[in-house]
Amino acid sequence: MRRWVCLLPLLAAACSGLEELEGGVAAVEIHFPALPALEVGEQVQLTARALDAEGEVVDAAISWRASDIALGVDPTGLVTGIQPGAASVQAAVGSLTSERVGFTVLAPADTLVIEGDSVLIVPAADPPASTSLTVRLESRTPPGPAGPRPVVFEIIRPLAGASPAVQLTGGVQSDTVTSAADGTASVGLSLVSGQVAPDTAIVEVRATRTRGSAVPGSGQRFIARFQ
Repeated sequence: MRRWVCLLPLLAAACSGLEELEGGVAAVEIHFPALPALEVGEQVQLTARALDAEGEVVDAAISWRASDIALGVDPTGLVTGIQPGAASVQAAVGSLTSERVGFTVLAPADTLVIEGDSVLIVPAADPPASTSLTVRLESRTPPGPAGPRPVVFEIIRPLAGASPAVQLTGGVQSDTVTSAADGTASVGLSLVSGQVAPDTAIVEVRATRTRGSAVPGSGQRFIARFQ
């Protein structure tokens, strides 16, 4: 989802009936994404247009500027995350500038790794015992954790059917957990009370970067053996 916002040199309630200012331009309208976050190296395209006092588009040169080195913006309005931090972008026509559109730049989620063993032994007991499944999102630029991000844990075996034999925390088959500041995300895995324990259960884990691409390492699996 993207939004068009009318950005005026002075506070006004609408774009129509404005006094013409810079070369017939009365307002600058900017098109920006609803998601104000991107990772280092990710890009998002902004667009803007100049309007006259009647709200009609004016052919005018639009320039772009960023408030901080966390972001870069080229003459076409293409924004690039440079380093973690907060920054804003403005569009301008001559001396008319828009209000600032803020962005948060995050350390990139370069890899998803499993903490500890990927093959776990779980007692086939009643009441059921629970085991913790933990992954960590890491960044290489700069080195360290890459949080927070949504991480999906999903039981892919055994298939749930009408009466699931295993479950994640909260009694679900799939759960999305936001990683913590240290990059880790965890869920619990357990048998469902009263169900026959399967030999094994497989939980797949995946994560996405802020603009939707998969984090490298997504698709790794935990294997739980019930004994």
